[in-house]
Amino acid sequence: MSFLCVKDLANALSATAVGNINLKIKRAAEPQDAEEGDLAIATSSSFLSEISGSAARVALLSEGTDWAALDIDAAILVARPRFAMSALSKVLDQRWRNGPESIHPLAVIHPTAAIASGARIGAFCIIGEGVSLGANAWLGVHISISNGSRIGSDVTLMDGVRIGFDVQIGDRFIAQPGAVIGADGFSFATPERSAVENVRETLGNTLDATPQKFDRIHSLGSVQIGDDVEVGANSCIDRGTIRNTSVGHGCKFDNLVQIGHNVKIGNNCLICAQVGIAGSTTLGKNVVLGGQTGVSDNLFIGDNAITGGATKVLANIPAGRVMLGYPAMKMETQLNIYKTLRRLPRLMRDVKKLKSDSSESN
Repeated sequence: MSFLCVKDLANALSATAVGNINLKIKRAAEPQDAEEGDLAIATSSSFLSEISGSAARVALLSEGTDWAALDIDAAILVARPRFAMSALSKVLDQRWRNGPESIHPLAVIHPTAAIASGARIGAFCIIGEGVSLGANAWLGVHISISNGSRIGSDVTLMDGVRIGFDVQIGDRFIAQPGAVIGADGFSFATPERSAVENVRETLGNTLDATPQKFDRIHSLGSVQIGDDVEVGANSCIDRGTIRNTSVGHGCKFDNLVQIGHNVKIGNNCLICAQVGIAGSTTLGKNVVLGGQTGVSDNLFIGDNAITGGATKVLANIPAGRVMLGYPAMKMETQLNIYKTLRRLPRLMRDVKKLKSDSSESN
């Protein structure tokens, strides 16, 4: 375990160090759990009382906080503690990027694969023919990268990641355990018009369609991912049917996300857990999809749109719109409907009483 002093850590955060700036820090901790040698993290003022009662001697605080009144020896003062956690956690995270360049003897690498300098590749990794892997790659164990894939520099692939054939990924990509990039899309067709096609057109009537077998449509496209993208554990991004499925720069995917074939996602989108996006849908820039949002196929979601948790999107969403519910509608409209539904029992009681009073008066 390496130690940083308060002054060096403050410099790494572009923050202000006060008090005994030479104190050593071994790890970050929540105030109620902080011990001597820990940096107590106060992301809001509600944590301040817990700091003064803990064993911590150093705390991360908002600018303007009276740190001396907390009975600590030093503090790191930042404009926005929650945002400072990004740089702080990167400095203190010692899981990766440590140790010299190395390739485990149990890794299997095709002789035509191009592995740039600085790579650390774990046991049971398989890297296929013609793969290009950029500088300073960190690969855990049991990872496969299929033939022809091209991956940028400073990537982190955790245990069990699968990269499919001819996938293209930019720099500083992070894939959590079990992520799958470039599996075939879920695309099938029937010899004649199917019941599903009839239902989509009629909104409920199968028109007595004859049951048929489903023939798969092979995925001839691939997946193209920009720089600074992170994909959560057990999330999947399917390859395109003809054109590539594409993900823009800076996108972040939570765990258990499913991105269908031909989907196009703009830069800096945030996709939360258990989101499913059906094929050929397009997302603009800076879109946020709350957990368990479901998006139907062949839709468009405009720039800066946001959906609340469990929203089901069945129609296009214009830029900047905040949506909620099933079917998705403006959040304020959905909340008003919910409030109205809660009033229904009282309304029914009032109606019953009025009817009773009316019958008695007659």
